[in-house]
Amino acid sequence: MASASRDEFHLIVPNESQSAEVKLGSDVTIPCHLSPEISAVDMEIRWFKETDCACLYKKKEVIEGRSYQGRTGLSTEELNKGNVSLNLREFKESDMGVYLCQVISEDRTEEIIIEVEERKDSDGQPVNQSSKIQGRQVHLILHESNRTWGENQRMKMEESALMTEFEVNYVKVLHQTIFKVFKNQGKKLEQTELQLKESKTDLERVLQQLETITEKFGLLENKKDLDMKEPQMQQIEKQLLQITKYTEEKQNQLEEKDTQLENMSKQISEKEKLLESTIKEMETSKQQLEALRQEQMRQQELLEKKEQLRISELNEKSKYLEETKSLLEEREGKIKSLEKEKDRLNEELQDKDKRLKDINAKLIQTVREVEKKQNQLQGKHTQLENMHKMLSEKMRRPENKELEASQPDEQETKSKLEK
Repeated sequence: MASASRDEFHLIVPNESQSAEVKLGSDVTIPCHLSPEISAVDMEIRWFKETDCACLYKKKEVIEGRSYQGRTGLSTEELNKGNVSLNLREFKESDMGVYLCQVISEDRTEEIIIEVEERKDSDGQPVNQSSKIQGRQVHLILHESNRTWGENQRMKMEESALMTEFEVNYVKVLHQTIFKVFKNQGKKLEQTELQLKESKTDLERVLQQLETITEKFGLLENKKDLDMKEPQMQQIEKQLLQITKYTEEKQNQLEEKDTQLENMSKQISEKEKLLESTIKEMETSKQQLEALRQEQMRQQELLEKKEQLRISELNEKSKYLEETKSLLEEREGKIKSLEKEKDRLNEELQDKDKRLKDINAKLIQTVREVEKKQNQLQGKHTQLENMHKMLSEKMRRPENKELEASQPDEQETKSKLEK
């Protein structure tokens, strides 16, 4: 055996996976060993089937789980070799499942999860298809599992182990108390029997002395001797009365002791009934605790769902707010660009207004010039009319004179018009 420190070990399943062909109702060993191979005699070993304590080894004593009475155990001879395997008697189909082996050494705790399952073919069906009756062959696979245990399951496991240890210790203390009471009563009864035997011996001795005296002195034939022995006879009678009285007292004491023993038996029966009722109450309390735990778990699940829903709503609102924020930022960008465009347009409008003012000023000046030109044209038009009138008057004069006179006038008019 290796001489490694007890603080340096871990648990293993030999050969990692084991396969076995067993019959329902036969014995099965769920393997588990310490590595390196050190002694586990002074350690605490706990085996769980799911959350139910199947077997407990503590203070060099093996305690069977409440649901596994007479069916589980450890090989105490193999503990010094580091073998902490669970021996399971009268194997049932319900025994298949996940097991947790926990080994505690001072402040160090190591554990391993082992799954016991039936081998299945490629279609997922059990290899042995016979009917599920006692004695049928089952092909088992025992291997290490990566199953995890939640906090609530851990609490149930601790509670199951504590209940198993508590019930055993309570029954043990009760049995020890009953044994001590019976032992003390037995000692007193033996002392009373010895005293009765001594009293009986004394009585037989006195009777023998009486017979000896009677035979020796012939009390029935000699009245004189009888009178002489009368004080002795009276003394003997007194002794006989005392012995009889003592015997009756002892008999009464024995009867009282018997009564006390009967009362003790009744008290023990009542205590056993009280123990059974206490265990039932504990079972009821455990069921109530389980119901409360389930209700708490349900409430916790509801709270978690509400929390998740609230978180999802918050996420959606946050997403909506982010989208709204991005839209607002986009709108602010658009507004800024619009403001810039507005400023640009205002500048353009100002430029255009300035240009329009300049154009208006030029137009006004042009209008004034046009009006001045119009006035000039009107003046010239008036002159033309006057000239036309003059021409008309001259046309009334003789033609020769008119021709002579009109030529220079026409030339003058043309020159004026050209001007």
